[in-house]
Amino acid sequence: MASSAKLYLYNLKYYVILATILFFSFIMIGYFVAEYLQVSILGEFEDVFQWTTGLDPFVLMLFIFLNNSIKSLFAILLGFFLAIFPLLFVTANGLLIGMIFFDAAKENGLIFILSAILPHGVIEIPVFLLSVAIGLRMGVQTVLKLDGRDIKLKSELKNGLRFFILFILPLFLLSAFIEAFITPILINITI
Repeated sequence: MASSAKLYLYNLKYYVILATILFFSFIMIGYFVAEYLQVSILGEFEDVFQWTTGLDPFVLMLFIFLNNSIKSLFAILLGFFLAIFPLLFVTANGLLIGMIFFDAAKENGLIFILSAILPHGVIEIPVFLLSVAIGLRMGVQTVLKLDGRDIKLKSELKNGLRFFILFILPLFLLSAFIEAFITPILINITI
């Protein structure tokens, strides 16, 4: 990793920590909300993505890659609006995942959840959190600029997009490959 990328990553550390805390906190909240309200979101989620079940794995991989990449790019770009979108993005995703975990655990058990999430999730989740962290940093830099500080927003955007292209996109592609080709095999083993 080039020294400028290491420095950029180092500057993201507090934003990554914040994004991680929010994400996992909202996973727990989603889990307990689903349990308390007896909400069943898994069926709704399956209905929305039913059309993906018959897709060729390569097409599914491209869909997953594009979906994750576009959402993460929006989290970065819309971070300029006082970091509101990245905050909503990370909390809503955490809440949704927590609710899905509750339903999936109830229906299929913990082993199923781990086999469905971990293979690609060990890459996808940290990369997603990095995207959110970049968006949060963009929002903070915007607030500092509005406060009169000497912040170069164009340079900040350039650095964030460079990191997105060089590191986040390739890792999302790897994650999508695992999710489309390897995760289904592991799920079939656990069912």
